[in-house]
Amino acid sequence: MRADRRQSVLDAALALVESGQPVTISALTARSGVSNGSIYHHFGNRAGVFSVLYGDSFTRCVTAMTPALAAGDAQKVVRGLAVRYLDWVAEHPGRARFLYSAPLTADPTAKAAAFAPVAQWFAERMATGEVREFPLWALDPVVMGPAHECARRYLLGGFDLASSRDVVADAVWGAVSPLG
Repeated sequence: MRADRRQSVLDAALALVESGQPVTISALTARSGVSNGSIYHHFGNRAGVFSVLYGDSFTRCVTAMTPALAAGDAQKVVRGLAVRYLDWVAEHPGRARFLYSAPLTADPTAKAAAFAPVAQWFAERMATGEVREFPLWALDPVVMGPAHECARRYLLGGFDLASSRDVVADAVWGAVSPLG
């Protein structure tokens, strides 16, 4: 399947999810213009489409965050990661909703590969004492927890994500700042 057809199927799946319509193979073919045989051949089934969409969305999110890794000292980097995450959620609410609503479709190996630069940065800074030591599994649920909760509230409506950026960045930094 050519990359543009593959992307058409993923775009169609995301549009269906965003609109609240059922994501069926027939709906995907109607919206994307790709034959159902091609979808089955290249994605396996509907779950395969979701798995690829999850991986694509997660990779886009992490890609938006990684420029913060070059921000300078540890505090600037950590705060920058949180802010860039919130900004990505605000810019891509459909993909963010999908990530929060479909975690069981995630391929743990693909997630780990996409997140590797961030995990490596933290591992290196833990080794030098620039951030406190914690298990790397805690990066997502514990360290980024404040960002996730604010993002969820924003996606549900009625929460001002833009005004929470500094408070969230402070909370995320507080979770990893070295103990003095």
